[in-house]
Amino acid sequence: LTPPPYVHALAFAGFAASVAWIYVLAAELVHVLQAVGHILGMSNTLLGLTVLSFANSVGDLVANMAMCRAGMPAMAAAACIGAPLLNLLLGLGGATLLGNWLVREPFPITLNMQLYTGLCFLIFALVAMLAYAVANKFQVGLWFGVMLMLIYGAFLSTCLGLEMWGGSRLLTANIGPELSAS
Repeated sequence: LTPPPYVHALAFAGFAASVAWIYVLAAELVHVLQAVGHILGMSNTLLGLTVLSFANSVGDLVANMAMCRAGMPAMAAAACIGAPLLNLLLGLGGATLLGNWLVREPFPITLNMQLYTGLCFLIFALVAMLAYAVANKFQVGLWFGVMLMLIYGAFLSTCLGLEMWGGSRLLTANIGPELSAS
């Protein structure tokens, strides 16, 4: 039996429908997360830096652990750096490009205390990873993992502390440069 000539069109339509369903379900999950955060009095920034980022990383965690168990630790380590880098550069770059293309002018990004905190911890973690790897001749072991878990624990504690100490109004206020509306 030969497939009908429109089989490729059906495959493309099925792929498009799958992407649409994933988009709709992801949007609804984010709305549910925002509602729970609003009920609990948590800011969207804290939810994004903690719950949403954790949920977004579970798939990578499972895949990287499977690669390590299969005897490919170098590939898992490369994926740990490459996947977030791809997500950051293409995700933020694509969103910025599309946003500016649709609006036809630069749009402001609100920088707040929690985003600055996240950026500081990211830079610190990258420098600490590089320093540890160089100091140990690129042989990483148990203490490398412990160091990274401690950095993440400090990051999470700092975000929660900022949220509890300052409240969401302080943490979501723009602390970046004031942008003129010209």
